[in-house]
Amino acid sequence: MPETVTFSSPVAGSSVHQPTVSVLLSVYNGASSLPRAIDSILRQSWKDFECILIDDGSSDASRAIIESYAQRDKRIVPILDTANLGLTRRLNQGVGLARGRYIARQDADDFSHPDRLAKQVAFMETHPLVGLLGTAAQVMDARGHPVGKHLINPCTHTEQRWRLILTNPFFHTSVMFRRQLVIDNPYDESLRYGQDYELWGRLLQFTRGANLPDTLVLLGRDDQRISVRHGEQQFAQGLGVMKQRLCALLPNTQWDADLVRMMRQITQSHWPTPNETALAWQWILRLFIAFSRQEHLNPNMVLTIRRQLIQHLLLSLSSPTGPRLTAPLLALFLTRFAHDSFPILFRDLKKRLLSKPKREFTS
Repeated sequence: MPETVTFSSPVAGSSVHQPTVSVLLSVYNGASSLPRAIDSILRQSWKDFECILIDDGSSDASRAIIESYAQRDKRIVPILDTANLGLTRRLNQGVGLARGRYIARQDADDFSHPDRLAKQVAFMETHPLVGLLGTAAQVMDARGHPVGKHLINPCTHTEQRWRLILTNPFFHTSVMFRRQLVIDNPYDESLRYGQDYELWGRLLQFTRGANLPDTLVLLGRDDQRISVRHGEQQFAQGLGVMKQRLCALLPNTQWDADLVRMMRQITQSHWPTPNETALAWQWILRLFIAFSRQEHLNPNMVLTIRRQLIQHLLLSLSSPTGPRLTAPLLALFLTRFAHDSFPILFRDLKKRLLSKPKREFTS
């Protein structure tokens, strides 16, 4: 039988103080980056937390590292197991053990800014309708130094619901959520990868989401990261979720994987992307029309998304390497989007004219 060791921790409902936050970290053979991840949690300015560290049957030094930290800090709750059950099942296990009213995720190869928990708790306490909260992020190199640009996900609930159809608008390692939400709606254990993407779609049906614009996590990008080692498997499992969401908005439609991949690429950017096709744009516009009819959307944000799509499409069509304007795309554009396209066209024309050098005229 696999050996599971759970160090004693107070049970929910006891007279012992209940922490505000439970930080949940599961690791499998992540010894090289694990100490940095744990240190980033223990150095938080917000001190009222427990840190649930789960060793998912590692064969490296991860277990020894967890045991060492647990001996030094009573806020650590170590769960040590010789069986490798996978991240999804371990997350549900950790949620079940958590005592905090908020749960903060942390991956073993990532780093949390010292004020991360404090800022997220402050936001959750003052926004009771928000059940899921992420932050901006930045990639770090092997030495833990930030590199590249700040990665900011959509901050409003309506933007997140639009992006969730085809992409993930939250960095999993950055999220904080209300524990009871995921007790009632656990991670789907049939999914080995992309379990967070599937869960956020369910949660945002009855709670609100938000993202802080602050960069409060650094993302490790080593060769062992799931998104690197299992990128294709991750997309394949996510594709099933995407197709379900597409069919919910546009029923009786067959979705080709390459078409979905292209639509996903387009919706991840406000600017032209390589190899865009008229067919992909045609379906994106239809998808937006169906999306905009849903309830509980902010009308102003729907209008903002609409204008961003129009601007993106016009820029793509004007590019020499962009998609060719087909009759179906043109018909859809003129009948459903033309009335708010002209202001964008005139604004762009005005910018072009003003940017040109003035000519001197002689009589």
